[in-house]
Amino acid sequence: MTSSETYTLINLLRQSGNVSKIEIPMIQRDYAQGRKSSDVSKIRSRFLESLYNSLTQKKSIKLDFVYGEITDNNTLIPLDGQQRLTTLFLLHWYIAKHENVDYEKFEFLKRFSYETRYSSRIFCQHLIDYKPESFTIESLSSDIIDQSWMPLDWKHDPTIEAMLNMLDDIHLRFRETSNLWETLEQGYVSFYFLSIKDMGLTDELYIKMNSRGMPLTEFEHFKAEWENSIKKQSPDVAARIGKKIDIDWTDILWPYKGDNNIIDDEFIRYFKYLCNIIYYTKYPSEKCPDDIFDLTKALFVEKESDALDNLRYIEDSFDCLRNVKIEDDFKRFLTNESHVAGKSHIEEELNVFEHCCRQFGERKSNARSFSLGRFILLYCFILYWKNFDKLGDCDFAKRLRIVNNMIKASEFELREDRMSMLLEQTKEIILDGEIKSVEGRNTFNALQVQEEIDKYNWLKDNPDQEERLHLLEDHPLLFGGIRVVGYENLKYMERFYSLFECDKGLVNCALLTIGDYSLKIKWRYQIGSANIDTTWRTLFHTNKENIDKIHGILLQLLEKEDSFTNEKLKNIINNYIDNAKIFDWRYYIIKYRSMRPEKYGMYYWYNHQEEEKKSYNILMMLTEKSISGRNYNIFLKTLYDKILMNFPNANIRLGEYAYSNDGDMLEFKSQNKMVQFSDTEFIIKNLESDEIVSCCQIKQNENGQDIEDRIDVAYTEIKHSLLTI
Repeated sequence: MTSSETYTLINLLRQSGNVSKIEIPMIQRDYAQGRKSSDVSKIRSRFLESLYNSLTQKKSIKLDFVYGEITDNNTLIPLDGQQRLTTLFLLHWYIAKHENVDYEKFEFLKRFSYETRYSSRIFCQHLIDYKPESFTIESLSSDIIDQSWMPLDWKHDPTIEAMLNMLDDIHLRFRETSNLWETLEQGYVSFYFLSIKDMGLTDELYIKMNSRGMPLTEFEHFKAEWENSIKKQSPDVAARIGKKIDIDWTDILWPYKGDNNIIDDEFIRYFKYLCNIIYYTKYPSEKCPDDIFDLTKALFVEKESDALDNLRYIEDSFDCLRNVKIEDDFKRFLTNESHVAGKSHIEEELNVFEHCCRQFGERKSNARSFSLGRFILLYCFILYWKNFDKLGDCDFAKRLRIVNNMIKASEFELREDRMSMLLEQTKEIILDGEIKSVEGRNTFNALQVQEEIDKYNWLKDNPDQEERLHLLEDHPLLFGGIRVVGYENLKYMERFYSLFECDKGLVNCALLTIGDYSLKIKWRYQIGSANIDTTWRTLFHTNKENIDKIHGILLQLLEKEDSFTNEKLKNIINNYIDNAKIFDWRYYIIKYRSMRPEKYGMYYWYNHQEEEKKSYNILMMLTEKSISGRNYNIFLKTLYDKILMNFPNANIRLGEYAYSNDGDMLEFKSQNKMVQFSDTEFIIKNLESDEIVSCCQIKQNENGQDIEDRIDVAYTEIKHSLLTI
């Protein structure tokens, strides 16, 4: 038997001299195509519909390869194809009984047997002799269960239960048909058969092939439909692909099998990943179908002129994995450590291929489990594996770093509608080492692309600085984007590292002593946080105007010391406070710890529409994005903390939602008073009538800036009028 021959169940058992019996071995799993789960029901329906169309319309259908071992007594032990063979056995039985075919024509079915359980084997034998009294009944299974030869406990045999379900579905689809036995004899439903001995394969293949579908997955039917679509283009190519799926590509995926020893899902996920690449690169205006059957039909049937080219891409993208050590390559070029020379830093698991096989296409809380950044990263490695002869390890490592830097800087640019251009630019970088300007192209973050171009050109003249540049890139707050320091300032690299090894709350204050480095995000302003690193990453990866502002302030701080410690930063901060003559918002936030919640570094000015932050009506936010969350007036919160520190029994209350008027006043309940600030005054009011009891003017210069500390003014007045009991 060779791959050039096709067989039907009839000629395999009735006419072939090589096979006298088909026996499903004890080690095989139970028959699964008849299970009642929703996924299996959908697959079963598709399969029966294909068989129905083939037989009623006399259109040939080939059901993929059946692999197996032929024993010395000519018994075929199928390794792959058990499910299809069992369904064909049941279909032949049904048509023979339905059309009252002569016994000698279908008695060969007795040579099909299950050895998985005694009950399954005897059930198949009795089924051949059984004939329903009528085919007008709705359920064949009910009639079979009522037979005297059918013990009730056989219903719990999963193979028998699945066979009964399949017979019911066959009955529903085929009970109105006629003259189909002749069509079966004419060979319209067939398959290829290959003996593993003829193929020169070992018994290990049995274990791998038998791993499929422990519960039944989409794989068997997807594989059959895919190969059938390929056969329309080229039967030889279909045969080649079928063999690779079952042998070569199974070997590739075998290390990534799940706990249940199944690789079907892993195959489908990687297959879908590759199909998505085809859509992004060839059909960018179309959305890649998510359903595996719709996807197969679209790429290999509907796009008929591209079918073989699409197939070639899929085949090459599997084949390129055959001679590489996948996990080793990811470890060679990627690292989770902060910096390793010659490697690109990523935060997620290193084996991106395994991650794709496990989670591509899945979502968690509506976010992709396998992100678009990971999608591009795996694409880089596929390009590398396909171009070993052109792309050396050193070049790939450098180019991978460039792409990885762009991925990290492109949180808002990594979108599906841009993937076509993102993959195009990635390919240009990996294969040609060329970084093109992004003007007019929807690719990676434009500032980061330009930075990569500038760094690339600068390194041509300064190759000895490459490792220092990479070390700065890999700082956990920079993530590849070093504009805030500048490649021309690599002399400050060690200083930058030492600065951010200090308490970041002190770094924030030290920067504020030099200037306003805050970043406006829509209606709120952000500074750095002692506790949340993402605040700094946001500040260091903003637009050019803000980066230039932060860059100038950061450099001034870096120039102050050869290295930094907490004590040195405190000296810078205390010197600023001691010598301050104008008390603007920076002074207050630097001086008073209560004004720095060390959350997301977010502040809200009521007059945020104005360019300059002159108003003293300022809220500190304890949330990142919502002003409706917890927030405080920074001055009232500082007064509140200061009073309780010195008068722990004071009966005072400060609300937590100043924006909604719950926290824009500090209440002294025992005195029935409340206090507030305006831009120019400290005010004491009657709590019930809102009548002003007293107010203190804050001394200010001609620009409306405090020249005395309003916290000191308010605290002195409160001690005098509200806390003296």
